[in-house]
Amino acid sequence: MDAEGYTDDPGWFVDTRLGRMIISLIGIGFIYFLVIWNLPESAVRDELRPGLAPIIRPMGIAQDWGVFAPNPVSTSYRVEADVEMADGTVVRYMFPDGDPYLGAYREFRWRKYESRIRKDENRRRWRPTAEWIRDQFPDGEVRTIDLIRRTRPVPEPGTNETSQWDEESIFSVTFPVGSP
Repeated sequence: MDAEGYTDDPGWFVDTRLGRMIISLIGIGFIYFLVIWNLPESAVRDELRPGLAPIIRPMGIAQDWGVFAPNPVSTSYRVEADVEMADGTVVRYMFPDGDPYLGAYREFRWRKYESRIRKDENRRRWRPTAEWIRDQFPDGEVRTIDLIRRTRPVPEPGTNETSQWDEESIFSVTFPVGSP
């Protein structure tokens, strides 16, 4: 043990043959899972992946390389809402962003939800979404909710281009003033 209380001794578990075997098997299994999970599209991958999903997903090591190539996303999407209050003021509602600790997971969930409700084929979700947004405000204060689909082109990597958001109203609903 040195002056600060640290030691080079890895501990009793690593000093045993069984301990080293277990750690080696865990490492080999981890590498196996990652290699199989990240195989190119094939019959082998399609056969093996479903069995690995219950292990890979809870560990948080699943990867989806479709983000990168050959067809990266070319458009950014957001869904927001203009909320008209009973007194006539309009507030722009945006789905929650992340906090500094676990916020990335929460934010991902909301961005995923936005990616679904922005599509016309999911219009059946627009009214429940507007009703949920209404519930984020005090009872009876919301008069109208107008769901807005925002889009903008994603500039090519390496360019310093900027793009402007385009807005389109996709759904509007008026609620009786004073009703929850």
